[in-house]
Amino acid sequence: MKGGSTDTLLDQAIRGAGKKGASVEKIYLCDLKINPCSSCGDCDETGACPVDDDMKGLYKKLLNSDVIILASPIYFMGLPAQLKSMIDRCQSLWVERFKLKRKPGKGNRRGFFISVGGTAHPQLFDGAVATVKSFFKTIGVKYTGALLFSKIDKKEDIMAHPAAMKDAFEAGEKIANY
Repeated sequence: MKGGSTDTLLDQAIRGAGKKGASVEKIYLCDLKINPCSSCGDCDETGACPVDDDMKGLYKKLLNSDVIILASPIYFMGLPAQLKSMIDRCQSLWVERFKLKRKPGKGNRRGFFISVGGTAHPQLFDGAVATVKSFFKTIGVKYTGALLFSKIDKKEDIMAHPAAMKDAFEAGEKIANY
C-alpha cells in the first residue's frame, strides 16, 4: 500500500542507498498490469513468457538491476497477490537458468526483503522469506537479508518501533555498498 508501513520502510532504505550514490527506481506492482502465470508451458522451450503485459518491461529491470529490494506486507501468512503473480511469472526465468542452462541477468547482484505483518505469530514471515529467497535465486540475485517487523497493523504502527527507520536506512546503505 502506498504510504503504508512497508512503503515507509522502503523509503528509508532508498534514502540510505541514495546516500551511498545508488540510482534507484521505485516500482509499485499495483500500478502495473501483471497477469498471473497460467502454466501454459510455452516458456519451457524458449525461456520466454508469451503473455503480453507489463511484465515484459519488468523482466528487463529485474535482470539488469544491481540491487533489488522487495518490500511487502504479509497477508494471511504470505505474500500479497500482486507480488506473488510477479514472482510466478518469473517461471520463464527459472526455465532459462535451470532448464536451458542460460545465465540471464548481470552477475554479482544482491537482494533484500522488507516486510511487516499484523500478528505476532512465530512463523509469520517463514513462507514469505522462503518464496523471496527462491525468487532471488531464480533471477540470479544473492539474498543478503531482511528487515521483518511483526505486530505492525496500522500505517502509523511502524513509527512506534524504536529502531525501524534507522534499521531500514542502514540496510539501504549496506546493500548499496555490498
